[in-house]
Amino acid sequence: MKKAFYVRFTYTNTISDNLGIWMVIPYEAGIRGVQPEQVCRLETGEELGYVVLEEGDRMEVGWTQEEYEPRQQLLTEEARTFYLRDTTLSPKEKVREKALELTDHVADPKEKARAIFFHIVEDYRYVYPPQSRGVVSFLETQKGDCGEFSFLFAAMCRSVGIPACTVVGSWAYGKMNAHVWNECYVDGEGWIPVDTSMANVQKRQPLRFFSSDVPTLYWKKYFGQTEGRRIVFSLDAEPPLVPSYEEVEDPLYVNAMPINGQSFCWGQQSLDGAAPYLQPIYIKMDHVPERDLSVTELLGSWKVKGPALLEGTSYIKKATFFIGIISVVLSFFMDRVVFDALFTGAFAFYSLSCLLRKERVMVFGILFILMILSFSAAVDKIVS
Repeated sequence: MKKAFYVRFTYTNTISDNLGIWMVIPYEAGIRGVQPEQVCRLETGEELGYVVLEEGDRMEVGWTQEEYEPRQQLLTEEARTFYLRDTTLSPKEKVREKALELTDHVADPKEKARAIFFHIVEDYRYVYPPQSRGVVSFLETQKGDCGEFSFLFAAMCRSVGIPACTVVGSWAYGKMNAHVWNECYVDGEGWIPVDTSMANVQKRQPLRFFSSDVPTLYWKKYFGQTEGRRIVFSLDAEPPLVPSYEEVEDPLYVNAMPINGQSFCWGQQSLDGAAPYLQPIYIKMDHVPERDLSVTELLGSWKVKGPALLEGTSYIKKATFFIGIISVVLSFFMDRVVFDALFTGAFAFYSLSCLLRKERVMVFGILFILMILSFSAAVDKIVS
């Protein structure tokens, strides 16, 4: 049975007399506060809503979303053209020569995509935050975050005729844990999930997610598979904005975000009429404060709540890990046997929580057995 997650997004306009907001409206979402003035259908099949908030107005969107799986729809010719398009963040011509070099010896489209996956994972490095957004900058520095990894994969796939998209979303736990990955389309198989940035991290920094609530896979499995514990905000980057975006002729350089080395002012400009991405919103200010804005002023705030088992074991994980660490420290100053029992018991519960959550099963399975054995030995010493 698929897990279902509840997502709650909120935004309060504290920065402009009137603020335009574009957001993909999830299926059966409940909207409180100001309602969309206009809704249109994107090429991705999603509904794009446009909301205008006066200063002080608030909107709240809540919806339930099942754990992520790639789409199953067949690709129409019109959609194929859309997912092969050239964009600012994923320019095909910049990468075509390299992509052809990587894939010319391969006939099967899926194996072409796999060759691109291995190249990006092995030749680039995950760094957050990136110096600049977009493929052009990523090619120069070979350093970027999940966005740059995804933009490059999409560009390379598209340049050799493989439809691809950049999926913009979030990890399915806690507050504002943004993430971006890809899907590519192969005739006869459908949409295939690909996560080059997670593969890169798991290959180069395998302990990075060790204590997080994100279950992880062996790095090669991120071609064709994900752990599922993520939600989707929009099914591609650079969605065209309706109503059309009115450009600011002389933007104030606040919240300037370099894209391909050129300054881009978030909330004042568009990329040829498109938002860079919807995570989950893009804004348009009619009055620009002369200061950099906070993340919540730019993107709003979202929180993801999972099923009772995941939520409950998350609290147990945090509590038992804290108890275990404190017990280790105290064992150096007080009765060592008692605190040995306390910390081994705490870490046994910590490991069990991770196992129930299906996080790094082999590692925590071994740790659970070791902690149970150590806990039993410590209790025997106390009793005797």
